[in-house]
This record gives sequence, C-alpha cells and structure tokens, in this order.
Amino acid sequence: MTELLHMKDNYLREFDAQVLETGVDYVILNCTAFYPEGGGQSSDTGFLSDGSREVRVKSVKKIEGRIHHVLEGSPFSEGSKIHGQIDWDSRYKCMRFHTAQHVLSRYLQLNYGVETVGNSISPNESRADYAPLELFDDEMKREVEAGVNSILKDNIDVQILFMPRDEAISFLNEKGYQTRYLEMVPKSVREFRVLVIGDYDAASCAGTHVANTREIGEIRIGKSKNVGAGKRRIYFTLADS
Repeated sequence: MTELLHMKDNYLREFDAQVLETGVDYVILNCTAFYPEGGGQSSDTGFLSDGSREVRVKSVKKIEGRIHHVLEGSPFSEGSKIHGQIDWDSRYKCMRFHTAQHVLSRYLQLNYGVETVGNSISPNESRADYAPLELFDDEMKREVEAGVNSILKDNIDVQILFMPRDEAISFLNEKGYQTRYLEMVPKSVREFRVLVIGDYDAASCAGTHVANTREIGEIRIGKSKNVGAGKRRIYFTLADS
C-alpha cells in the first residue's frame, strides 16, 4: 500500500521514497506526494530521481488500488531509493481550481437549487456539470461569477479534516452536503476526508486544495452547454491564467 502524502499535506512538493515494484513503464512507491487521477481531478506530473538519473512522471493512475507512476523513461529497479518532485505550477493551479469549483457548486446549490453531478479539474480550464439546470444565460452567468468572486475575496480558511464514517456523515448532512455522494462510498471506508471551507461549504473530497480562498483570486465563467436532460456543463478559468 502506497502512503498518499498529499492527503494530509497539499503543499508538499518533494519527498523521498523507495520503489516497491517496477513495471514496463511505471513504478510503485512506498509513499508519494503525487496526486493520482481521480475524483474528476487530473493527476500530478513531475520527476523521480535516484541520484544518477531523472525520469519524468507523465501521469499517475490508481489501478486496482495500486498507485502507478507512469514514466517517460525506463523505470527504476525495485528497492531503489527515490527522490520525487512534483510540477508545482500544475499542482497549485489544480488546487486553486478545485477549491473554486467547490465554492461555485455550493453557490449554485444555495441560490439555484441545483446539484453537482460531475466535474473535471485540470491546470488550464475546469468544468462541472449541474442538474437540474436547463439554461445558463448571460445574466445568470454574470450574477454567479460576481457572487462566487465575492465569496472568494472573503479570505475564508480551508481545512482538511479526518472523521470516523458515522461522524462525518452526520456532520456533512448538517452542512447540506449532497448525501447521494456519501452513499456511494464503500462501507469498508471507515474514515472520511472532509473539506471545510469556513462556514460556507463542507464536502467529502480526496482532492488537493488551497488553505485560504484568497489564493484563488477570481474566476471567469466561460461557455456552458447542455449535456443531457436537465443537465448543464459550465466551464471556468482562473482570472490570472
């Protein structure tokens, strides 16, 4: 089992590890700060080095519960001592995007009664799907963008908490979290990772996030399109990207 260092520290950029297993184009490490693709968020990229050579990590995937660091060069041998370094620019943009998406989703939930039914977080542009939402005209777009940016400017602290399953479910229900997502978590999961954005939002989330909304700056909402009956996809970027 690979220890996922990012689960507790989203700002960790470098780490030391050991190769547990090697494949044709990947290695599995005993610990990693690389975020594996999942939960709608793209994986980290970066580099692994054994001191004599450096190999680029082009993607990280969770396959049958095992974290594969997919490499552009030949993999390191089993037992090798490795130093890892993530592409911080890419990671930090994902952190800003992901926290912004939670604020956007909560805003739409509170003000328009819609739920988030999907999302895609990447370093350049992100999106989320909402339902029931038939239309998203220019007036609504301007109102939502201004409303979300006003909240982001409030310098709200963001916390990552770990709670026993039953305690987390009770807490998230009290906060108005979408309960259908809780029901999707396997019963074998006894501890939840909970994202808390001040008093504004709380959610069960394994993604990477900033420590305060001031780090996000402002967002710009772009195009939207219908992606099914009563479902609308909204794209957004960071204002300074």
